[in-house]
Amino acid sequence: MSTSEGKKKTTNPLYVVRNNGVDVEEANGLLELILKKTGIDKMLPILESFFAILLSQVQSYAVFMEVKKLYDRVFEKVIELIFQIQQLTQKKKA
Repeated sequence: MSTSEGKKKTTNPLYVVRNNGVDVEEANGLLELILKKTGIDKMLPILESFFAILLSQVQSYAVFMEVKKLYDRVFEKVIELIFQIQQLTQKKKA
């Protein structure tokens, strides 16, 4: 009986290589890997600020509903992207 039988097998870490191999960053998951690889991770703080500004401008229910529609469209696209990523990773495992 080996000593590693009771331990959970760790997965291989994911790495993002940028700037022709100069910068190497670890990613904690597939979504983070894709965000870093595509450069979208640099845009997230901008999007957060943008949505915070939009929410601060809500003065009426009508404006709130328009902001909500925008949020819903963004999150629908994110969910579609995650679903597509899951399908691709399942195909690779099969």
